[in-house]
Amino acid sequence: MKNVINPRFSAALKLSAAVSAALLTAVPAFAANETPAADAGAVPVPEAQSTNPASDTPPSDTAPSQPLAEILVRGSRLPTSLATMPQSVQVVNTRQLEQQMAITTDVQTMLANTVPGLSQSSYSTGETLLSLRGRKPVILIDGVPVTSTLNDTGRELSMISAEDISEVEVIRGSSALYGQSEGAGFINFLTKGGEQGAANFRTEVGTGVSLANPSADSLIPYFSQSAAGTLNDFDYRAGATFTSIRSLYDANGDRLPPPVGSAIENSQTASAFAKGGYNFGGDQRLEGSFYYDKEESWDRYGEINGNILTGQAAQAIPQPAAPGEVPQLNDETLANLVYAKSSLFGSSTSLRVQTYYYKSFSIFQYTAKRFTLLPPGPDQNAQTENDTHKYGARADFNTKLTFLPFDGTLLWGVDYMHDHTAAPTVDGRNFGIPQTLSSIAGFAQLQFKPIDPLTLTVGVRREHDSLEVSNFFSLFTLVTVTGGKLPYDATPVNAGFVFNLTKSLDLFGGYSQGFNIQQTSQTFRSWPVNIDLTVDKPPPNVVDSFEGGLRWHGNGVTASATGFYNKSSDAIAYSYNPAFPQDPASSFTPDRVWGVELESLYHWADKWEAGLSYAWMNGKEQTKGVWYPLQDRYIPPWTIDAHLQYGFAPGSYLRIQTLYSGSRNAFPGAAPNIFYEGQYHSFVLTDISARFDLSNIHSARIPGDITVSVSNAFNKLYFTAFSQGYNTNANYIRGPGAMLNIRYGVSY
Repeated sequence: MKNVINPRFSAALKLSAAVSAALLTAVPAFAANETPAADAGAVPVPEAQSTNPASDTPPSDTAPSQPLAEILVRGSRLPTSLATMPQSVQVVNTRQLEQQMAITTDVQTMLANTVPGLSQSSYSTGETLLSLRGRKPVILIDGVPVTSTLNDTGRELSMISAEDISEVEVIRGSSALYGQSEGAGFINFLTKGGEQGAANFRTEVGTGVSLANPSADSLIPYFSQSAAGTLNDFDYRAGATFTSIRSLYDANGDRLPPPVGSAIENSQTASAFAKGGYNFGGDQRLEGSFYYDKEESWDRYGEINGNILTGQAAQAIPQPAAPGEVPQLNDETLANLVYAKSSLFGSSTSLRVQTYYYKSFSIFQYTAKRFTLLPPGPDQNAQTENDTHKYGARADFNTKLTFLPFDGTLLWGVDYMHDHTAAPTVDGRNFGIPQTLSSIAGFAQLQFKPIDPLTLTVGVRREHDSLEVSNFFSLFTLVTVTGGKLPYDATPVNAGFVFNLTKSLDLFGGYSQGFNIQQTSQTFRSWPVNIDLTVDKPPPNVVDSFEGGLRWHGNGVTASATGFYNKSSDAIAYSYNPAFPQDPASSFTPDRVWGVELESLYHWADKWEAGLSYAWMNGKEQTKGVWYPLQDRYIPPWTIDAHLQYGFAPGSYLRIQTLYSGSRNAFPGAAPNIFYEGQYHSFVLTDISARFDLSNIHSARIPGDITVSVSNAFNKLYFTAFSQGYNTNANYIRGPGAMLNIRYGVSY
């Protein structure tokens, strides 16, 4: 068959190439107008305490000049020096977030570009395939757990605006410091605080536009405004962002249909953030913050299903709203209050006490004939919701053990959380099982150096959970689920070491346990027979994680090589349910995941930075005594990420980054619509970005800065890893083609 090049594809590729070339040629002209300066390189040399190539600069809000109480008030439970951590910990700092924000506003894409092993984005509001080391990580904001504990909606990352984040802690594996994890780890977003000076303002405006279909419908306007400052002992920050997405287009210029259940097309997103802190008594701080995010989307377009076997992508078609359909919605509120004291009663113990309230409300897609066993008519149709109300408290005590013959610290404390989650339909019926979880836990983690090159860490957590499950009638199967109070108790432990082989080379290894309660609502909402959950109690999932590796930091290079292996006792597996094709069947099964993560970062000549990372994993699950490959929901394709950056002037740089997403065919006999058993095909994406600090132009001294980027710069036609792994014809959707993003920001 003769290959025919789509004229729109050819035009888009030429346009993308022209814009990319303009970025590349603009840099020498811009740099030629600069006055040579010692700090002309925009790439800082990595600090020795960093344990990871992503942590190449110390966060500004933890500088030594900052009062200890201000450091303590942040939601981190990590030690001051990450070099003592016996597990892989990565800190994505403000500079790296800003570099990724030049390319995208999608938080998961930002993290996937900087965190090896984290699954790629689905370009939607629902990250149901979010995976780190084969399991879903727990998402926190300033230490507040926002992951949906009782009903996994996959919406946590869509509520976060990167403008409000100072850094992101990525802690792989489990830990006594945090509870309710599947063993993948924790992603803790730490928000920005006040700044020096009475009032500092920043305004940013910009837009994205498809280069494959440069139309009004492809515009993605963006606006943000922030104010921050310090007045005596009081500091503050406030900000708001707004963005709107009409339609995304693939490399051929064809409109992309909305993914089932998580539309981002024709959406508007607004967020607001406020934080205030007060220092008093010389060593005390009180800080409060409030975060609100709302995203609303109308499905103006439906889809014609694709065909995985023939490679035909799903197509967008105009579609009016169904009778009774309402917009899809994510509405989230987080309130947080923290008190910190750097010395408790004059001792060597510091104190941090936190209380929080979190509300999450989501409306999902409208589905016709979802409940096929009900009488024919409108009752078979449904649009579902998730309504979560969560509050809790955390108390951390950090004690320096000065009475020991060697250096040591003990971090200990108590966590409490109350979570009520319901999953009704918009007309008030119970789609999922209403549940209430009360959890209380005590924890302690000791870190000490018995000899100078060796640091040991041991931790333990004792957790008691009480899950109250309501009685439930399934609209899918017309069976009764009898609820009641389900108690769970666990005592996970962790231990590890770091041994300094040389001044620059560390050997580390660790073991950790995770514990989490199953997704009872999702598992039993379409259970085939009557069941009493107080009799047939769902088992908790206990995960054992092992990892080890080497870390290098010196001579402008930071690098790490890590191998890991984890196993679970009762993970959830999903399978195709022929009786209810739109709702996969769930089962509990042991599984195993193993893999490697390699990463390096090199700085030279004060201006250049090059990075390279590789992540690969595999897994298996046991069903009726037989081991099968682990599903694509948990195992993403292997990836190589590389970037090269040139800092040609203060605050200005040119950056090229490339993702290679590899192949995986673990289910060669799986037919389309068998959930999470697709075939991954490889693809390559390249992004080009540049930032210009206009205040450094001699002839103009224009205030502000401009960032310009082209994502998917070579306009590659590809299917996202999400659509390939999900393996349904309805979600067989291509990724976005080349997109131009321009932003102008000014600080004043």
